Amino acid sequence: MELIVTELSEFTRRSRSLVVAHGETSLTRGLEYGERVLVKADGEYRTAVVADIDFDLTDTHYRLILGGRVPADLAEETLVGEIDPSASSVSGRVSVHDIADMLARSGPAHRIPMQRRVAQHLLQERP
Repeated sequence: MELIVTELSEFTRRSRSLVVAHGETSLTRGLEYGERVLVKADGEYRTAVVADIDFDLTDTHYRLILGGRVPADLAEETLVGEIDPSASSVSGRVSVHDIADMLARSGPAHRIPMQRRVAQHLLQERP
């Protein structure tokens, strides 16, 4: 999973939409439509999905739709697992089970009983 470090304005936080220029990131490859990424801003991690890609003569611009917050330890564990192949067998793709795991371990999942039950059910189906 790719990491994008940026700043979020109050408007961006409210609209939950962010445009990022590829040249302003440390990405080593282009993102794909629908790809899930982590955004780090103001010391917190959030999930995001690439909703649109726009090209011009000088750069590629990604429109990201921001998702929920991810606990720092979980985000860093995910990123370290991808950097160090001996630390984990992460494939780089995010599955429904990965999202369920993140939800089950996040703060909002503990506050929303229905979401917690669904996440736990998905985790039990994990092979």
